[in-house]
Amino acid sequence: MANPLPNEKELYEKIQNDKIAIEPGIWDLLYQRIGDDITAINLLCQYYLTNKEDIPITEAGKILTYTRNIKDVVNKITAVSKESFPFPQFKDALLHPVIREMFTHYIGNDVYAINLMVQNLIDPVDPKPIPLEVNQKIIGRIRTTRAFMEKLRQATYKR
Repeated sequence: MANPLPNEKELYEKIQNDKIAIEPGIWDLLYQRIGDDITAINLLCQYYLTNKEDIPITEAGKILTYTRNIKDVVNKITAVSKESFPFPQFKDALLHPVIREMFTHYIGNDVYAINLMVQNLIDPVDPKPIPLEVNQKIIGRIRTTRAFMEKLRQATYKR
């Protein structure tokens, strides 16, 4: 649910016109690292939503672990130099600045929002379980992250 970039349409047009691509190996890495954590958050939240239960504090802590993992991967994959790009098998696959901007905006904002929601509730001073309405907001953020990744994959998958 990150607000759309004001120039989103132009960015996707640039991707198409300039034939900006992300190689399949990078997409595999993204789906394995980010996709797995997104799926884990979704499954955890869906379980408690289906049972109409608040998410216990211990489970909420797992969500923070998953979001930290996602944030770490996004930070690594959006590296701007070959020296700071931590995946040696893809040294020639730095992300185009347009894609880097989109990743940072969409995934970064959704993950940040999830972190805020969860951290505010499980603050050690006054910890509380995650109520159903917040759980639904987390699921909404996960859905938009997945939708963004799929839309970007369709636009950039190098065949």
